[in-house]
Amino acid sequence: MKVLIVSQYFYPEQFQINDIASELVKRGNEVTVLCGMPNYPKGRFFDGYTTLDDCRERAAEYEAKTGVKVVHVEQKPRGGNPLSLLRNYYSFVKASKKAVIDLSPNFDVVLGYQLSPVTSMFAAAEYKKLHNVPLMYYVLDIWPVSAASMLKSKCNPVYPLVGRWSKKIYQKADRILVTSRPFIDYLHDENRVPVDKMGYLPQHAGDGMIDMDLKSEDNGITDFLFAGNLGNGQRLDVIVNAAAELGARGDYKVHMVGDGSMRVKLEQMVAAKGLGKNFIFYGNQQREDMPQFYRKADVLLITLRGNNEVGNTMPGKLQMYMTTGKPILGAINGAAQEVIHEANCGKCVAAGDYKGLAGLMREFIEHPEYYTDGILGLNAREYFKKNFTLDIYMDGLCRELEALVKAK
Repeated sequence: MKVLIVSQYFYPEQFQINDIASELVKRGNEVTVLCGMPNYPKGRFFDGYTTLDDCRERAAEYEAKTGVKVVHVEQKPRGGNPLSLLRNYYSFVKASKKAVIDLSPNFDVVLGYQLSPVTSMFAAAEYKKLHNVPLMYYVLDIWPVSAASMLKSKCNPVYPLVGRWSKKIYQKADRILVTSRPFIDYLHDENRVPVDKMGYLPQHAGDGMIDMDLKSEDNGITDFLFAGNLGNGQRLDVIVNAAAELGARGDYKVHMVGDGSMRVKLEQMVAAKGLGKNFIFYGNQQREDMPQFYRKADVLLITLRGNNEVGNTMPGKLQMYMTTGKPILGAINGAAQEVIHEANCGKCVAAGDYKGLAGLMREFIEHPEYYTDGILGLNAREYFKKNFTLDIYMDGLCRELEALVKAK
């Protein structure tokens, strides 16, 4: 198949679409990715990608290495405030819709990798309109509800407009795959997408750590770790508040690996609560360096906003966590909580329940045998092998794409 992928985010930004594109090539497909100039998560362009000419040079190097052709379009960087983020969103919509006109008309299928914003899929829908090619979305963030946090409220007068855009975009698809089953009900109820047009395909995670010995050294304390985006939707204030419930005691540390819009506020919270000796912030790290951070951890933490449909999602970090063979403690709702319980790889409380999370953390501090016996971590790895490997994911995705092409 000749596959056109539309994704605002792509290498060297760290998203799973990077693996998906290269795996499609390995399976004998021709792949072109239409994307923006990389600037996530820090909001400034990556070194070596500051101009379109730079991007073309890097794209040629990437194609020689992976077989994936990359077409960058000019966009504004995300910056560090809501106005610059809106400019980023708008500039990609404008440039990508224009760019599809010049793309080859010979693609067999379009795959829209839909993170936020949903408007990044206008280009995918435009290509379908121009060339009558089947269109599939892989939906990781559901809209318009994902816009509510940025707009502060569904009562914002802009929200109905975002709702109309969302409905228009989703209804253009011939097939929609979602990462969490509750998304199907939401997209049907809110955006009138027929249920029979949708399917469930959970995210994969790289299995590079599945057989690694990541056992932590016994340093006399319990080490908790969060790895991922330090953003508003992750509700990381819950972790800080849970630690405040425990107090500034010397028998635990919380390691925060990642970066994002909430990092400065979280660091300020930690300082204000007198927890500076209990928290370490490491910033964003390359994927290949992550094993050394997971070796620091006895227990992994996961939190997510739980006051709307977004809280029912299963964040991709859960699958990655499971490959490390560590117990997982969560303040989270929906599909992620269900998986943790089903896999018997940790414990959960409701999203936002910092006192409940503090109680779980206290249990593991006072009973280190909960993580030193290795049972919960082993359960996590076994569940991952049966459900979340890249091969399992790619088999499902390729079946869906091939069926769509044959049905044309």
